Amino acid sequence: MDDLILLIEDDAEFGETVKDYFTSNGLSVIWAKDGESGIVFLKKAKPRLVLLDVQLPDRNGFDVATEIQKINNNIPLIFMTGTALAEEDFTNAYQNLYAKNYLEKPIKLPVALAQVKSILYPPSAKIYTIKNSQITIEGQQVTIDNQEFTLRDKEIQVLLVLLDNINHTVDRNNILREVWKNDEPYLETTLNTCISRIKKELKKFPFIKLRTIYGRGYKLSVK
Repeated sequence: MDDLILLIEDDAEFGETVKDYFTSNGLSVIWAKDGESGIVFLKKAKPRLVLLDVQLPDRNGFDVATEIQKINNNIPLIFMTGTALAEEDFTNAYQNLYAKNYLEKPIKLPVALAQVKSILYPPSAKIYTIKNSQITIEGQQVTIDNQEFTLRDKEIQVLLVLLDNINHTVDRNNILREVWKNDEPYLETTLNTCISRIKKELKKFPFIKLRTIYGRGYKLSVK
């Protein structure tokens, strides 16, 4: 089942509703009602994505996510929460657990489905021709002049914003709103981490320069 997702949710009524809705829209869902069984299902079924409740009866959802990352650090996670999350929880989810997104309860099922499908079925490759070089981005794979490297999902999204604005300074808050749909200050550390990782990879290509414009944002330019 190529489109299998793992739902980890202890609320029986809500879990059944999500499973039925996703199944009726072409996805396969395996439903775990606590963190421990979720880990068991993850190992056996090998789903493509995990939809994970933060508040579980046996374990904290972030602890479950940490365990998931140890088993498969490439599997995308979407958190669900019915309570307000602390700033450090957001930072941990995006920066350390590589969460794709989070959904606040009560969840609008069409929105949740759209998020899941956008991850399972990423758009086709984007190709940029800059001077005599070609940059191709497909999924999490970046190819520049036949040299390949991999970035995480949010890093790819940040790079795309910068490429769409080549040779122009992009405001930090604009990047946060574009990639995270949120420009709260707690996300700045996560953005900094993304930029550092992109800079590290781009060092292999001296004709491309990613600069921090202090007090404003970032500028991707070519020589």
